[in-house]
Amino acid sequence: MEGMKLEDFVGNQPIVHLMRNGHLPPAGLFTGLDGIGKKTLALSLAALANCKDSRGQDLCGKCSSCLKAAAGHHPDIRLFEPQKGSLKIETMRELNREVRFRPFEGRFRFFIIDQAETMTEAAANSILKTIEEPPDSSRIILVTAFPYQLLPTIRSRCQIFPFHPLSQKEILAYLRDQGSIGDLEMIAAYSEGSIGRALQLDLEETLEARDLMLELLSSWCAHQSFKAVFQKCEQSPLKTDLKNRERVLRYLDLLQVLGEDLYFIYVDTPHRVTNRDRIEELGQLSQALGLNWMRSFLYHVGQSKWEVNHYVNPLMCFETLWIMSRTGTPNA
Repeated sequence: MEGMKLEDFVGNQPIVHLMRNGHLPPAGLFTGLDGIGKKTLALSLAALANCKDSRGQDLCGKCSSCLKAAAGHHPDIRLFEPQKGSLKIETMRELNREVRFRPFEGRFRFFIIDQAETMTEAAANSILKTIEEPPDSSRIILVTAFPYQLLPTIRSRCQIFPFHPLSQKEILAYLRDQGSIGDLEMIAAYSEGSIGRALQLDLEETLEARDLMLELLSSWCAHQSFKAVFQKCEQSPLKTDLKNRERVLRYLDLLQVLGEDLYFIYVDTPHRVTNRDRIEELGQLSQALGLNWMRSFLYHVGQSKWEVNHYVNPLMCFETLWIMSRTGTPNA
């Protein structure tokens, strides 16, 4: 079971400070990016609440309770995760049964529901009463990156704690402390504020995909024609990738970062640029495309991401982006 001492937790210190002072409600909803530490903090708080030798406001890490929590075998800490893509009613009925029992050996029983947005409607409805009035000796924490995919009746019964993206400096410091190798500054820049993403990032693959998107932008700038973009989309690897929803979302994320870089250069704030290894090329594109085009492009990238996430054909979304971006005027 993943967890850590609270003094080692990176980012979102106002929430950490509030929680380590015992201000954890009966039912809490931890929201924020994947990989930002929501589940880790929930598990650490559960361990802290049951630590037998807690000194100050952190885990001792050595008592029998802490050791069991670290190994994932603490009888008073239950972690519920989706099986085959969802949390089903049978799993939530198990929570409903167990929440009635008093702690076996600790002070509180903790029930942590990870990826809570994957609960089926029946599963979510089955725990409404439990979340509204849990026993005094129980705490329930729901963890999700997509809070608005939860039923409103679930959200309204929880105290919500929004976790914010970490700064590049925080992620860079963490990577250095962990002894990570590679271009750590670029990894931190592409982590999107998430330590989890930073640790899993394949930088070489990311930069190859970034360069593909930069080629598209350059081609658009040179020809100001959808035909030039379409021709590149018909070539490998884009021809295959653009049929895949996750790949299209990744390309759109990269285009958003590139579009933001163009804007940062245009308004003379180059220190905010992510793709500093391509700053000369981006500078030329920025002047050629102009501010109106950038605004239009970034708006339509956001629209395309929304449409792909709502199951519109990913290839159509990607191609429509370039058609709609004509509303911006180059050199404006």
